[in-house]
Amino acid sequence: MLRNRVLVGVVAAFLLAAGTLCCTAAGADEATAAATTAAAKAPVLTDLYRSIPPRDLGENPIRLIGDDWMLITAGTPEKFNSMTASWGGYGMWKKPVAFILVNPTRYTFQFIEKQEVFTLSFYDPAKYRDVLGTTFGRKSGRDIDKVKESGFTPIQTNPGIAYAEARMIIVCKKTFNTNTDPEGKSHKLFFGEILGVWVRK
Repeated sequence: MLRNRVLVGVVAAFLLAAGTLCCTAAGADEATAAATTAAAKAPVLTDLYRSIPPRDLGENPIRLIGDDWMLITAGTPEKFNSMTASWGGYGMWKKPVAFILVNPTRYTFQFIEKQEVFTLSFYDPAKYRDVLGTTFGRKSGRDIDKVKESGFTPIQTNPGIAYAEARMIIVCKKTFNTNTDPEGKSHKLFFGEILGVWVRK
């Protein structure tokens, strides 16, 4: 009798372990499938944009940046942040370059400091002025999920991150930076070599 009880207990334990293993494997399969589906749905840069030489940038940067604004984005595909900016420009410094000024208090600042690449993206102000001014302008990525709140679609620029809603994206690699005041409490100036310019097809 005792032997039968022990045998039943062993069988029950085996079935429980097998069921747990199956559930775990099924959960892992579902997670993998979800990740694969998400990756398949992610927009592809070359499907939406065409590459142009930096020399073909024909828009007035004073209007483009100062009036229409831009988003500065830095980070990795897993963790990144963006902010609205109206200070910066582009031109020549031996090579085509863009420059931005970012206050150290901004959450995006730490991403720019850590990464070698940042992107500048530009949008139709008639459609996106409000979201640029509120979600990306007044709110912090420390407190909210800007992607979720804005409804924007991240897109990899290889290297770099931007958004598929942009009409133009400039990809930059940091080359030089300096503080604009001796104590480092005001804006920091970043220069970046322009690696690529992508415009909507």
